[in-house]
Amino acid sequence: MLQESIKMKAKTYEGLEDVLGRELMRMGAEDVDTDVCTVTFSGDKYLLYQANYELRTALKIYKQVLKFDFNNREEFYAQFKEYRWSKILNIYKSFRIEVTGKSEALVMDSIKSDVTRIICDYFNEKSHKTPPHDTSNPAVIIVLEIGANSCEFLLDASGPSLAHRGYKVAGGNGSYDEVYSAGIVQLTGWKGNTNFIDPKCGIGTLLIEATMFAYNIPAQICRESFGFFTWRDFDEVLWHDVKNAARLAVKHNGEFAHKLLGYEEDDNLVKAANQNIKKAMLDKYIEVVEFAPSEIEQPDAENTVLVIAPKINEFNVEQTQATIRMLSTITKKTFKNSKTWIHSSYGDLPKALGIQPRKDVDIKYGNETNKLALY
Repeated sequence: MLQESIKMKAKTYEGLEDVLGRELMRMGAEDVDTDVCTVTFSGDKYLLYQANYELRTALKIYKQVLKFDFNNREEFYAQFKEYRWSKILNIYKSFRIEVTGKSEALVMDSIKSDVTRIICDYFNEKSHKTPPHDTSNPAVIIVLEIGANSCEFLLDASGPSLAHRGYKVAGGNGSYDEVYSAGIVQLTGWKGNTNFIDPKCGIGTLLIEATMFAYNIPAQICRESFGFFTWRDFDEVLWHDVKNAARLAVKHNGEFAHKLLGYEEDDNLVKAANQNIKKAMLDKYIEVVEFAPSEIEQPDAENTVLVIAPKINEFNVEQTQATIRMLSTITKKTFKNSKTWIHSSYGDLPKALGIQPRKDVDIKYGNETNKLALY
């Protein structure tokens, strides 16, 4: 039985749109189109479930319910008054409305309460009861993305951000989330064809994401729930089909013959990294060694090296100099024969190192602008 085609939207970090688009095309998504922090695509319900379970660089997946134009307030609200809300809600399913965007034709501050009232009136007329709303943990999250004269009505298929993979049991200050880390790994172009080394691995996020990528392990294998679990049309049999197919596609030890290795000089971070790696069930694949970057011996084999540089405070001269010395040792000495990528928000890093990158790419984490460069 053919499933209906669904229009969907995925959110990501600025700079990862093309990476996410390629992930979706490999899954068989159609009509893939990228915009800033957004990739739109279409596919069936199987793809909706698969995208949530397997995508590495998506923060959220949304299902499009309606997309319409309007000229005034009356035309805008008419769409919601005419919509059959029993298709996605009932009096027992809690919901919350989230509104983004801007339009001069509307009073933005009142949209959430106005649409909530329309939904409650719909159910009150039918059953003299209204569904719970504005709860902290709603069953259904309705997202309205407003343009000047347009509105897109979406359902949040993910629930909590897909950056919450479920394997982090120990944290560290200033660490990047799982989606961003997975994106950095893919931006290097690493295909699992060399050793992967993180000389300053922190709590292990890069290593975990690189390992899951190398072995084709589903990004959300540790996660227990998604937003679409509570939808009225949730298909549990189809969901099990998606999970089973993804797990059958996982590679085995013999299919990946390289090392995944991390170094960290902070004993507390080594412990945190090993806790997270064990929770992700990857401790037999990854090795974390307690070493300062300056003490690492030059490896013989071919390697891809990826290091997230500590944030540089130019007013702290001693800290800045120590960071530059560490990065200089990594690029010019320890890993001089490797493909070494450095992620940093410090714009003068090439000048400080005395090396011009062979390739670089810009990527944003919230309001933070970073550069990933190959030295």
